[in-house]
Amino acid sequence: MDLGDANHTFYRFEGLLLAIEFFTQRFHLNQLSEFSFEFVNEILTLNASALFIRDGERFVMKQKRLYADKEYFIPYTGKLRRLVTFHGRTVRTDFTAFFEQREVDHFQMKWAMPLMIDDELHGFIVSNGKIMGQFADEDIVMSDTLMRLINNSMENSQHFADLQQSNRKLDQKIFNLFAIHHSTKALLSEVTLHRLHEIATDVFSEVSSSQITSFGVVDPITGRLRITGYRNVSSYETYHGDFELHTQAYNGPIVLHVERDQERIQALFVSGERLRELEAEYIILIVKDHIIGMVTLSRPVNDRVYDESTFELIESLATSTFIAISNAMLFQEVHQQRESAENKLKLLTTLNRLIRNLNECTTSEELCYFTLKTLQVSFGVRKALICLRSGDQYVVADAIGWEVDHKGRAVMALPFPESLEACMEGETLSDYMADGAARFFSKEVLQWMGSGNCAVLAPLTVGNRLVLAEDPYPKGLLVVLEAASSLTEEEVLLIDTVAKSIAPVLHQMNVTQSVVKQHKRDQRQVFVQSLQQHIESWQQYQIPFFLYYQVCKMPPFADMLQIDQAADGWNQSNQDEVGQTIFSFDGHRFRISNKPIELPGWLSIPNPYNLQAVLSFDYPA
Repeated sequence: MDLGDANHTFYRFEGLLLAIEFFTQRFHLNQLSEFSFEFVNEILTLNASALFIRDGERFVMKQKRLYADKEYFIPYTGKLRRLVTFHGRTVRTDFTAFFEQREVDHFQMKWAMPLMIDDELHGFIVSNGKIMGQFADEDIVMSDTLMRLINNSMENSQHFADLQQSNRKLDQKIFNLFAIHHSTKALLSEVTLHRLHEIATDVFSEVSSSQITSFGVVDPITGRLRITGYRNVSSYETYHGDFELHTQAYNGPIVLHVERDQERIQALFVSGERLRELEAEYIILIVKDHIIGMVTLSRPVNDRVYDESTFELIESLATSTFIAISNAMLFQEVHQQRESAENKLKLLTTLNRLIRNLNECTTSEELCYFTLKTLQVSFGVRKALICLRSGDQYVVADAIGWEVDHKGRAVMALPFPESLEACMEGETLSDYMADGAARFFSKEVLQWMGSGNCAVLAPLTVGNRLVLAEDPYPKGLLVVLEAASSLTEEEVLLIDTVAKSIAPVLHQMNVTQSVVKQHKRDQRQVFVQSLQQHIESWQQYQIPFFLYYQVCKMPPFADMLQIDQAADGWNQSNQDEVGQTIFSFDGHRFRISNKPIELPGWLSIPNPYNLQAVLSFDYPA
């Protein structure tokens, strides 16, 4: 071997060592492809050469030497696929087995090196030969060695890039899980709907970096998709609106681009162009059995690009948000039901106390007074009156809410007009409008009744058929003209219940008064009549008598006309002789005697011969 060959061999192996040092480092795949072309040309001393790199379904010429073409494309044919499958070395013969004849002729191929990554052809280098001489066995060994070195380096680079990409995806997955965990915990811990919508919108905005983010749910009543959350990071604008859907049934992709999927959006939304108001770029639909909500994203505020992981994160958070909203709605419903139950319990307790007080009333005046006062204090009724029947008219027995006393004013006459015939059957009539009283009363009555915010007319009717057969008309009317706020169905039911509770008590009072008038003697009247007779006897015949009184408490149903024999020591046999008569009423006893008496506890009434003086005497309680 002469000195020139030795130097050439030494140079070639030195270049190979440099290639090994270079290709064992971590470079980008494009850098490895470019430097592989340079090393191959330098070590193998190629004449004309070209580097082709795969771009989709074709190979594009990236670098060249001594070829005149500015650009050249070779399609990725079935022949080129066999370059990897059936040939793992550099090619020096039978080029038409892998390339088309025109390409072989165009580049005058004498040598080709496939650049492979695993079992995929990444590219290749072609040449028309060496600068000087032909390819020797030493050149082929060197080219095969360079090919394996370059391909191994490219495979390592690709695997490292794939590993980095997998790590990035894994980091993104971990971040997404972390974001989902903390966001879901924050969402599920909030039970106020308004605040929950704000939190959800902020979460979507932060994880997506969207400039304008909106969140909406389908209203179960109207079926419209209502925007419940809106955030614009560059302004304080708000958005309130909803979107009408052609149908809630959907089985297509959940991520829609407003431009690419315009046809699908128009088929889904009645007015899809209104999405421009949200500056939406992407729409993420929340779908279970049907559409239950959506999230819209505008362009990002930074250089971030929306990818699949972003949409998966948004979808998961949107589903969690919907669950949180459903829970909040259920919590709100339970809270409302609990408040309603508490209010009903309070109402029943107060109503029970009212009925207990009504049962203790002894007169219709007390009944009307306690009823109206309870409605005013406990139930917030501001303006009401109770009318009792007097002959063929209903007159005011008691009222609240007026500065002037309207007792005795006629409210309605019998028979009822056709509009009030339902009262005959005990039905409570109501009107929720401020001028509702005009339905029930005449203009004259309305003038002194004044204004109100509602009208309720509850008849005081006893449901017993025997009572109705005897007297079909209500005993009275409970009229409410003003409540604390807008009239509700619960308040109408309350007024009706109170009226139904008053009616039997009022009926029994009327029956009791009728029985008392027929069978119970009025002691006050009997006493006055007896005193008048004694005064007349004294005036005509000068027959004297003496009048005494005594404070006492008598049972309510005791016979008020009696002879107190045990207390005074008188007996029945000497009653006529003594001529004493005792009358008891109003917590006092009165004794008319023909003779003076001196008994403990009895006091003389001065001037007994003057009826007016006796009646106006100041009797101690």
